[in-house]
Amino acid sequence: MADTRGTILVVDDDPATVELLAGYLTGKQLAVARAHTLDEALAELDRERPEAVLIGVRLGDSGALEALKRIREVNVQVAVLATASQEDGNLAIKALELGAADYLLKPIDFDYLSRAIDKALAAAAPVTEFAEPTAAPTSSPQTLLYTLALEIFRATRPFSPEARASMGNALEQAALQAMQRGVGGEKAEVIRALNQVRILIRFSQDLGDLEANTAARLEEHMIRARRSVGLS
Repeated sequence: MADTRGTILVVDDDPATVELLAGYLTGKQLAVARAHTLDEALAELDRERPEAVLIGVRLGDSGALEALKRIREVNVQVAVLATASQEDGNLAIKALELGAADYLLKPIDFDYLSRAIDKALAAAAPVTEFAEPTAAPTSSPQTLLYTLALEIFRATRPFSPEARASMGNALEQAALQAMQRGVGGEKAEVIRALNQVRILIRFSQDLGDLEANTAARLEEHMIRARRSVGLS
C-alpha cells in the first residue's frame, strides 16, 4: 500500500493478541500481515517481505526460538521483535542471543513498541548516499548495554535462592531496563538504570553474592556502557 510506512508481520497463537497489535500498528500507518503458526509466518514472510516481525516467544508447539531460527533461514535481515510475559523473560533473553533485535514484556508498552518499530524501519531503509568514513567504527551504546546485561545474567546464575530473591532479580531487571531504554534512545532512563545496576553490583559484592573477580569484570563492562552514554 502506497500510503503505509512499511509492513510488519505479527505472529502469535492467540488471535486476540494478533488483532490488538495489528489494530495499533495499522493506526501507525503500517501494513500488517498476520500469522498464528510457524508455517503461516514463514509463508507470510516470503509473500509480504515485511521490514519487521513481531512474534510471541511461546508459539504453539514450535516456540518462537525455533521460529526465529527458521525466520533467519528465510530472511537474515528482517528485524525480529519478541513479545513475552513476565515469567518468560528468560526466553526473551535467549531470543536476543539468537539475533532478535529487541523484546517487549506484556502488557505491551505501546510507546516503546512504536519506537522499536521506527528503529526497525529506519534500519531497513535503503541507503542512497555514502559518506566518507571519519573514524574507525566503535561499539554502539546498544551493543555495550546488551553485553553488560548478558554478563550480569551469567554472573547471577550461580546465586542461591535467597540471593536471587534479594539481589539477583533486581540486578537482572535493572540491566534489562538499561538495555531496553538504550534501544529506545532514552538517555536519561539509561543513566538512571545504570546507576541502579552499579549500586546493586556493589551490594551483591558486599553481601558475598558476587566474587571479587566477577564484580570487577562487571565493573569493566559497566564503565564501557557508561562512557557510551557520556558518563565517566
